[in-house]
Amino acid sequence: MPTYRGALAWRAAVVVAFVAMPQAARADPMTTSPEQGYDLGEMPGARAVAMGGALTALGVSTTALYLNPANMSLARVYHIEAFAAFSPEAQRQTYGAAAVDSVINTSHVAGGFAGTWSELDPDGIDRTWTDLRAGASFPLGDYLSLGATARWLRVEQAVSAGPFGTSAASDGTPTSPIFNGPTFDLGATGSLGGFRLGVVGHNLTNPGTALAPTTGALGLGFTSDTFSVEGDGLLDFTTYKKPEGRLMAGGEVFVADRYALRAGWRYDAGTNIHSPSVGVGYIDPHWSVELALRRDLLSDHAETYGVLSLRYFYDPTGANSPPDEPDLN
Repeated sequence: MPTYRGALAWRAAVVVAFVAMPQAARADPMTTSPEQGYDLGEMPGARAVAMGGALTALGVSTTALYLNPANMSLARVYHIEAFAAFSPEAQRQTYGAAAVDSVINTSHVAGGFAGTWSELDPDGIDRTWTDLRAGASFPLGDYLSLGATARWLRVEQAVSAGPFGTSAASDGTPTSPIFNGPTFDLGATGSLGGFRLGVVGHNLTNPGTALAPTTGALGLGFTSDTFSVEGDGLLDFTTYKKPEGRLMAGGEVFVADRYALRAGWRYDAGTNIHSPSVGVGYIDPHWSVELALRRDLLSDHAETYGVLSLRYFYDPTGANSPPDEPDLN
């Protein structure tokens, strides 16, 4: 068990490293495609990235706000999270915070909100976007939960900086964002013992733009006190000329009641890229620090993606759950 001072010093060093990375590499041009760097506009979380994105069924807590809102009511949590992510090849950086509460009521109805700011290729297309979300989840008996997330997305991009120069297909606008509006996600999750089956639709207003692509995902997972595994499939109906899919799989194991070891794999048919990922986390009854790293393989323009997440677990009832329970995932 690390000492308090040792753990504090380690966390401070990690934060300094993540803050320094974007500044050191900012002058380098983006070497990935815009589709790779933007990555469907998905918001990163250390657990999701480490498990290959395969958390449609098992992703509770703050992860549920982004992947499947129905999962928020499946764990008794009051979690506050801050995270940062960076990709040197895509020149992408993301900073965000989220909170989810399913404790301060007796009906297991859960709610949460999140906000992120991201930047892609500041010396090229110079795309920035702000993503705000608010979600709720409602249990229907012991075996089914439903959820919805309202999302507001604002995207801005430089003028005459896209791959086709001055072009309606890839250019920015001089006085207004290239996308600025609401959309929503709907999800459902069924539970039977340790098994969960999740289904979700993202951006269901069908905005008709790759900045907010309409997608559908299905995930099947199993979770216990010591390990979790899941496999997912996703269809993207907007980004490409025809629907393209993703296959995702991941797992995690808890060691010594405090340490989470994670690994995953993602195949994206749209970019034809395989991406393995790994992650580690230290999970205390009151807080956690988690890291994840994903690296593209078999790609002409491989991307590295790193995420740091810090979470605080507030327990208004005064009854802390053991750190190896799924509630803290």
